[in-house]
Amino acid sequence: MKRPTGPAPRAQVSPPPPTKKERKAAKLTRAEKRAAAAESKASAQAPKRAVSPAPRSTPAASTRPAAVGALPGRPATPAERKQGATTAEPVKKDRTTPALRAARARKEPDDAAIARRKLREATKARKAFERDEVRRFTAHLRRRRQAWTAVFASLGAVLLFVAIGVFTPVMALEDVQVTGTTRVSADQIKADLAPELGKPLPLVSQSVIQRAMESQILVKSYSTESLPPHTLLIKVVERQPVGYLPNSDGGFTIVDPAGVVIEKVTAKPAGIPLFTVADNNIAAPGFQAGIDVLQSLPAALAGQVSQVIAKTTDDVVIVLSGSGARVFWGGPENAAFKSKVLASLLATNPVGSVREYDVSSPKTAVVR
Repeated sequence: MKRPTGPAPRAQVSPPPPTKKERKAAKLTRAEKRAAAAESKASAQAPKRAVSPAPRSTPAASTRPAAVGALPGRPATPAERKQGATTAEPVKKDRTTPALRAARARKEPDDAAIARRKLREATKARKAFERDEVRRFTAHLRRRRQAWTAVFASLGAVLLFVAIGVFTPVMALEDVQVTGTTRVSADQIKADLAPELGKPLPLVSQSVIQRAMESQILVKSYSTESLPPHTLLIKVVERQPVGYLPNSDGGFTIVDPAGVVIEKVTAKPAGIPLFTVADNNIAAPGFQAGIDVLQSLPAALAGQVSQVIAKTTDDVVIVLSGSGARVFWGGPENAAFKSKVLASLLATNPVGSVREYDVSSPKTAVVR
């Protein structure tokens, strides 16, 4: 049997099917599809140009890959053709259109802009986190700074107020008010303080006020109060009469508990007792003993005393008004205990039923 001579027919090599990745890359996005549709629509509306037919390709210009190891001018052997079929790589066809390539070219700058925007957002978030951490670890410093700021602001406000009151006429003294006076002359006090008018209230001299009060002998005590912006208020406590003593000229001298002469009158004063002491002298020792006994009595009983006899400090006698009953008090010691015993005696023996109450020895008090 004769074998055919001549070159063997070439095997038809078909390209392998595209992979999943290649099919996915060939798919168009929505934006690319819209761009391709717009471009095709524009090209359809444009005037058509004459297209010359492309020349046919000759068999010699075939793009089929040559077998590996084949020499020029010699046909390939079956082994060489088999090796060439196995080693030849499929030729990937570019299925992208110019519109798709243009869309992808436009997409690349968009991706860069998105990356830059994400970088800016990440940088901003990192800076915000760092600021929060700094604020968290420096909170105690801020609180301390706020406390010192409040202290200095308060001091500054006080200094500003003092400076305004001292160095400006905003709080200048224009009016002096005196209260609590019946025997003391308020007009005289205002006249003594006239040189202080026009001065700021904080700078009014307290020594001038003290001299004006000391000139009034009936002033027992006083207090001052500034009433911004222009008023000074002086509250006076006057001396109150506690009794009277007879004078050598037939008149009477009204005195207070300190022995200060309040007033001299010609008629017997009402509502206060007569003090009978040695030589009718305020400086006598019995006077102060009689004052102490009178102030230790209950308020209801003190208003019924018409006379206090204190020739010595250990022999004080109280005469009650109306009935003329006498209370032998003795000395000023144990005054509280003697007051309780006297109250008990008065409860069991009302005024008018007896003539004498002796509490000089309170543990053995008697009535007669």
